[in-house]
Amino acid sequence: MTTKNSFLETTWKQTLQNNNSDVFDLAQKNNVSITLAELLLSRKVDSIKSFLSSKLKDNLSLSKIEKLSNIDKSKIFFEQIKESKKVGIFSDYDVDGACSAAILKNILIHYDVEVELYIPNRLSEGYGPNPLAVKKLLENNSHIIFLDCGSNNIEEQKLIKDKNAHLLIIDHHECRDIEEGIVLINPKYARDQSVLNDLCTTSLVFLLVFYLTKKEILTNSDVLQYLDLVALATICDLVPLNAINRSFVKQGLKVLNSETKNKGLTTLINEAKIKQEISEYHLGYVLGPRINAGGRMGESYLSFNLLSSPNIHIAAQYSSVINGKNQERQKIQTSIINTINSGVDDNQNLINFFYDPTWHIGVLGIIAGRLMRSNKRPSFVMTDSENFIVGSGRSLGGLNIGTLMMEAADKGIIIKGGGHTKACGFTLEKKSWEPFKLFLLDKFTGSTIIQENFYELLLDLTLINNNLLNDLDLLSPFGQNNPEPIFKSENVKIEIVNVFKDKHMKCKLSDQLGNSVIGMMFDSNVESFKSYISLKNEFDCYYKVKRDTYSSQVIVHIEDIH
Repeated sequence: MTTKNSFLETTWKQTLQNNNSDVFDLAQKNNVSITLAELLLSRKVDSIKSFLSSKLKDNLSLSKIEKLSNIDKSKIFFEQIKESKKVGIFSDYDVDGACSAAILKNILIHYDVEVELYIPNRLSEGYGPNPLAVKKLLENNSHIIFLDCGSNNIEEQKLIKDKNAHLLIIDHHECRDIEEGIVLINPKYARDQSVLNDLCTTSLVFLLVFYLTKKEILTNSDVLQYLDLVALATICDLVPLNAINRSFVKQGLKVLNSETKNKGLTTLINEAKIKQEISEYHLGYVLGPRINAGGRMGESYLSFNLLSSPNIHIAAQYSSVINGKNQERQKIQTSIINTINSGVDDNQNLINFFYDPTWHIGVLGIIAGRLMRSNKRPSFVMTDSENFIVGSGRSLGGLNIGTLMMEAADKGIIIKGGGHTKACGFTLEKKSWEPFKLFLLDKFTGSTIIQENFYELLLDLTLINNNLLNDLDLLSPFGQNNPEPIFKSENVKIEIVNVFKDKHMKCKLSDQLGNSVIGMMFDSNVESFKSYISLKNEFDCYYKVKRDTYSSQVIVHIEDIH
């Protein structure tokens, strides 16, 4: 072993080196620290005050919302719902779908509207509307809403139209043409002029309710109380934290840390034993996976029931069940990952392409994401579902794998598929497995996978303090397009203080002047790390700055050393 490469065998580069005069000028004009000024410059933030405050009124206006395709047609649709007192809702089973459905139901019950909800079983029905489900909703409802799905379901759209019923689709997936007469609210629709492509469905539902309130269609609606669900869905659906999404999360976290937060989330926070202030980390890595667990394990209504519950005692029961489903999901996931790591299945240089007829459908997306992050390759993971193969894909970007699936469906390679730029789902016949693989390999041929990471600033250890944490709090929330900053300190001595569970290390990082900070290194090969730091006395250290959960001290989480 040598130190020619970093410990994780990757290359580190600085995102952007700022001009000192620009840094000082920005810091002085906006009354912020030099460090925060550097971070804002490296991220090319334009409107500094608006970015740091993230107030909804700065990024949201009725005129912007009115540019959403067909939103004006929603007025008649909801007037008719209020009159008939009935609506059928078909919702996706993930966090975004559950949050969307919970908001709409809780809004509509104030008008005595009976909401009949259908959430498909992920294991037996898969993603999106199907004819049997739509027919069931049509038995009692003349108005149907598709949430977080349905943009490309022409057959189901036509079925509703042929029954002289009315359909409203609120979705954010890639889409093409729709059946004539359907009301589609989707920023990715070709005729949409809103430039709100980065919103998840829950955010679109929020904007729709806001719009209908302003138009005095929904007059008793306090939509701001649902910002906690909007923040949750925004983080969990991995949409870019642009100006409006950043505002949604920033303001939603305020609701989450208040006494007025969603009762279901209150009980789930207790079930997860979260003691500190809720952050975007808890949304994406603690609460989100639990809420998704029900759908993944075939209990599709669990998350909706939790988030729509008006009774905290009933919500607590749902939280307990959901926690158990999450533990079950984790065991299945670990087993599949161990199988893949043992090298049983096929692996290509360009992509990760794995198939096993026995794997659990509900965890395919998680496995694909884990593989994608581990070796920076587009990942496609599949299993059997009755007579077909179903799968999920994850990508770092570049080629839009959502539109890639639509192209494969157009060419007859797969039966159906779609999704986002970085996430997709698909269904194919078993005989099409090899052609599908060749199609993907052809598409990704020529794309280069560069094993490199980026840090933003070079820091002295003396700057790792509460002031820096305060700056990071202003820069947050972190997520897509606004990642948590990684810093670099040079010529650092590293000493292992303690080892936990044979894979986590507590280290002491010291500079040449004797200044030191505690650093945690998680999920690493301890013996390899010991061997690496024995090769020389000082290292470049790449890390994130955190507040320790137990001691409240300012510490660092080590990403890599070199």
